[in-house]
Amino acid sequence: MREPRGRGGPGVSAGGPSVRRARWAGAFSVLACVLAVLALLILARSVLAMTYLNVHFAGEVDPLSRAVSYYVFVERGAETFDATLVAVATATATILVGMAQLRVRLGARAVVGFGAWCVALVLCAVFPTDNSPQIETASGWIHQFAGASLFVTLPLAGLALARALGAQPSWAGTARVLRGLALGGVVLALAYLAARLPDLLVWWEFPGALDWRAVSGLIQRGLFTLELAMLLALATRLLVVSWTAIRAPRRTADDPVVTS
Repeated sequence: MREPRGRGGPGVSAGGPSVRRARWAGAFSVLACVLAVLALLILARSVLAMTYLNVHFAGEVDPLSRAVSYYVFVERGAETFDATLVAVATATATILVGMAQLRVRLGARAVVGFGAWCVALVLCAVFPTDNSPQIETASGWIHQFAGASLFVTLPLAGLALARALGAQPSWAGTARVLRGLALGGVVLALAYLAARLPDLLVWWEFPGALDWRAVSGLIQRGLFTLELAMLLALATRLLVVSWTAIRAPRRTADDPVVTS
């Protein structure tokens, strides 16, 4: 015979371990969902802020040839730029914590890579670059090294995470998207390094065909766009998976069960 699943019904223990586990899983799913929404809001705000900087200050900081770091030298640009870097680091940590609530396997290399990316973002915000052709201060050198790691750590972390997510059915599709974006990030990171070589190897005169400094700012912005897209893809999938997990117990509770 078929009976509705209910409190105290046959075969159901209202206070059993399985019920308690389900409640905890539901609570973690809700937390993951909240974190996903928070990350998406932070990332959306960051995209708007960077778009504002690129458009509003295009006459002062050439988006084709100048790095985004120089926005700190325009009026009220420093506050917006630094806040954006810290916000992106916060969104990254929020996504990882949310995925952990759902027991998503991240992999040690991915966690280390994302952690290094967050640290580099904060360092770039705390230590501005020098407003001169050559690096002259300790702050400028810290910014340069942190900035260089920014554009390497996230693509490599994305590749490591894509490998881990590929083995998990709920995340396999996102793993493919993440892998494609990360590979694109690696290509642009190498292109940006090539564009900066004339500034690094000042003793060597680069032929015009190999001097890409005129488009180095564009390459950097393209790379940052891909990295934001990686984070948006993860946050969006986290929202979908956590929301599905929240609704699953409700559907199960409404279904009849067969008891003997």
